Amino acid sequence: MSSPLHYALTIADIHHHLVDVTLTVPAPAGEALELTMPSWSPGSYLLREYGRHVQRFAAADADGAPLAAAKISRNTWRVDLGGARQSVTVSYRLFCHDLNVRANHVEDTHAFLNGPSVFMRVDGRADEPLTVEIRAPFEGWRIHTGLSPVDGPRTPSGAARFQAADYDELVDCPFLLGPFDPIVFEAAGTQHRLVLVGPNNAPVERLTADMARTVEATGGFFGGDIPYSDYLTIVLHSDGARGGLEHRNSTVLMFPQHGYANDEGYEDFITLFSHEHFHVWNVKRIRPDTLGPFDYANENYTRALWIMEGFTSYYENILLLRAGLMTPKRFLDLLGKRIGALQTTPGRALHALEEASFDAWIKLYRPDESTPNTTVSYYLKGEIVALALDLTLRHLTKGARSLDDLMRDLWARFKATGAGFPEADFQGYVEAIADADLDPFFTSYVRGTDEIDYDALLTPFGLRLAPAAQAAPVWLGAQTSNVGDRVVLSSVLTGSPAALAGLYAGDELVALDGFKVDRNTLKPTLDRLSPGQALTAHVFRRGQLRQADLTLTAPPPSIYTLEDVNDPSPEALQLRGAWLDHPQKP
Repeated sequence: MSSPLHYALTIADIHHHLVDVTLTVPAPAGEALELTMPSWSPGSYLLREYGRHVQRFAAADADGAPLAAAKISRNTWRVDLGGARQSVTVSYRLFCHDLNVRANHVEDTHAFLNGPSVFMRVDGRADEPLTVEIRAPFEGWRIHTGLSPVDGPRTPSGAARFQAADYDELVDCPFLLGPFDPIVFEAAGTQHRLVLVGPNNAPVERLTADMARTVEATGGFFGGDIPYSDYLTIVLHSDGARGGLEHRNSTVLMFPQHGYANDEGYEDFITLFSHEHFHVWNVKRIRPDTLGPFDYANENYTRALWIMEGFTSYYENILLLRAGLMTPKRFLDLLGKRIGALQTTPGRALHALEEASFDAWIKLYRPDESTPNTTVSYYLKGEIVALALDLTLRHLTKGARSLDDLMRDLWARFKATGAGFPEADFQGYVEAIADADLDPFFTSYVRGTDEIDYDALLTPFGLRLAPAAQAAPVWLGAQTSNVGDRVVLSSVLTGSPAALAGLYAGDELVALDGFKVDRNTLKPTLDRLSPGQALTAHVFRRGQLRQADLTLTAPPPSIYTLEDVNDPSPEALQLRGAWLDHPQKP
C-alpha cells in the first residue's frame, strides 16, 4: 500500500504572517496534476477566494528536480509530471493575517489555521487518507485540533503528526497553535476541550459548568447519541467582533474579550456556544443533499439554509431553557425581540425564505443600503418559522408531537449512512410528524412572503403578541452611521418618513427643524419632537446642500412581548407547559 498524501506546515515568518505548506503526492498518474485551493468554508456561504493568499507555488519530482507548474484559473494550479511517477512534492506559501473564524491568522501570540484556507486539494484524490505534520514555532506552544494524532498523544511542543480519512475531514478540523493549555471537562460521557485565546475576563469555572449542561441537554435531546469522542472549542477573543463556525467535532468562536462582564454578555456567549454545538447534528450530519459532498471551488446552492441555521437559532435557546440556564420568561422575551426584528425588516414582504437561503452567496454576506428593504435573514426568519412550525405541530397533535420529533426523526433516518436528505422531501417529513397537510404553511411562510399570523399560532398556548413600549417618541426611518461627528444615512427603509421625504442612503444629515445635528445631538433632537410634526431636513448629498420636507411618525413596534391571554384554558396551559416547562437537568 502506498503512503498517504502528506501535508507539512511550517510557520516561515511569524511577523510577516507567512506559512509554508508542502504537499507530497505519492504515485501520481496521468500527464499532469491539478490542485485547487478552496474558495469558501462550509458553514459560511460566500466565495472568499482563498487562492489570493497563495505565493511561490512550485513543484518537484522525487529527486528534487523542478517540474513545470502554472496557475490555470483563479484557484487552480497545474503541474506537468514530465515522467515523474514515484512522488511529486508541491510547495506554496500563504499570507495569514485575517483574524476571523473563516480564515488564517498568524502572529507572535498564536497561529490559527482554517482548513479550507490552507490545504489545496489534489483533483481526483480527495477520497484518499492523508496525514498532516505541523511544527510549533516556539518552545511551549501547543497544537490543538480535532484531528486524531498518528503516533500517540498530542505533543506539548515541536512537531506533531495527525491523520484524516479524506480531504473533507482534513479541512473540517482547524488548527490552533499557541501557549495555551486546554481546559478539559467531561459532559455526556465524552471529553471536551476549551481553549481561550487572547486576554479575556471569562469566568472559566462557571463557563465550563454551563457548557457541560448545554452539552448534556443537547445530547439528551438526541437520546444520548453523541457522534464524537472528543470535542474542541476554540475561542478567539476580539476587541468587539462576534461569530462562530461549526465543525464535526469542534467549533471556533470569536467573542469580545470583555464580553463576559455582565449577565447579558455572558448569556450571549453561552447562546453562541449552544448554537454552534447544535450544529454537530443539524448541518454537519442532518443536512440537505445539496450540502455535501462539497464543491469547494464554487457556490453550493441550497434552499434549505433556513432549516440549517433558522432551526439552530431556535434551538440555541430552547436547549438553554431545558438545561436550566434560561427561564421561560427570558426565552419568551428573546422571542419577542426577534419577532420585532423581523417585523421591522421591510424585505420580509419581498424575499421568500427559500429564496433568501438560495441567495446567501450574493446577499447575506454582502449587505448594502438595500439589504433591509430587499431581503430577509434566513437566520432570523428561519428561527421564527421554526417557532411557528413547532407550535403548529404541537397544536395539531394536541401536544403528542413537536419539532423535536422531526429533528430526532431526521437524525434516525440519516445518521447511519451520512447521506443528506433530499430537499424536495423535507415538507413530507414534517407532514408525517403532523399527520396533516401543511402545504398552506409552506406556501405562505417558506415559499411565499405572507405575514405570519402570530395570534393564530400563540392563542392555543394561552399567549398573545403585544407591542412593547417604544423608547423613542418619533421615527425617522433611516439607519445611520457616524463618520467622525457627522451623521450619514446608511439605509433608508421603504415607506418610512425619510423615504417619503426623498432622503437617500449616503446623505449626510446636518440639520432638523433648523437645528444642527451631529452624532451627539441627533437623538436629543428627535426626542423633543412629536409624531405628525412637519419639519425641514437639510442634508449634504455629494457635497451639495439639499432640503427636504419631513413628517415624523410614531415608531413601528420593534419589540414585542408574549403575554397571557385572559383566562387561558387548561388545554392551553398544558400545551404551553409541555413546550416551556420541562428543564432537563444534567
